[in-house]
Amino acid sequence: MKKFLAITAIVLGLGVQAQNTNPKKESGIELIPKAGINIANQSIKNVNGEKSKTSFQAGLGVNIQTGIKNFSVQPEVNFISKGTKFKNSLGSETYNFNYIEVPVLAKYSFGPVYVNAGPSIGILMGKNDKVKAAYGKTKSIDFGLQMGAGVAIPAGPGKVIVDGRYNLGLNNISDEKGIDVKNRGFALSLGYAIPL
Repeated sequence: MKKFLAITAIVLGLGVQAQNTNPKKESGIELIPKAGINIANQSIKNVNGEKSKTSFQAGLGVNIQTGIKNFSVQPEVNFISKGTKFKNSLGSETYNFNYIEVPVLAKYSFGPVYVNAGPSIGILMGKNDKVKAAYGKTKSIDFGLQMGAGVAIPAGPGKVIVDGRYNLGLNNISDEKGIDVKNRGFALSLGYAIPL
C-alpha cells in the first residue's frame, strides 16, 4: 500500500510538472454562457404611451479570434423577450414577444475592455391571445443591429464577462396595413468565457 501511494505521488508530481512546463496551447476560441435582463420597448407609429418592460435573456456565444490583433468574431444563440408595456388610467398591459435570436458580432478589444457590433436575426417563438388581439398579424422574423461594449475580467481559467448592448430592430414586425412596429431594447448580461 505504501509503495502504491509513493508511486501515485510520483506520477501526480510528474504530471503537474509536465503541465507547468508544457501549458496547453489555446485554440483562440472561447465558449461564453451568459444570462441577464433585457429592458425592452417598441417604436409604434402614431402611438404614444409605450413604456419599457424588463424581461429575461440568456444564451451562448462563441468568441473566435481571427488572427488580426485584438479582433474577433462572436456568433451567438440567445433567448430574449421583447415587447412593450402600456399604462393608462385603467392600469397597465404588458406584451411579450419571445425570440430565439442569432447575432453575429465583430468584436475589438482594448485590453480587458471591448466594443462589438453586428447584425442579428430573431425568430418569434409564438404569441398569446392578448398579443394577437392587440397587434393582429405579426411577422415571425425580426432583423436588427446590435452594438455595445463590455469588460472581460480574468478569473480562474477563463474570464468573467460583463456585457451591455443596444438592440435596434430594423424591420416592421407588424403584418397589418398601415401599422409600423419596431423592437428596441438594452440588454445587460453576465457571462463566463471558457477557453477551449
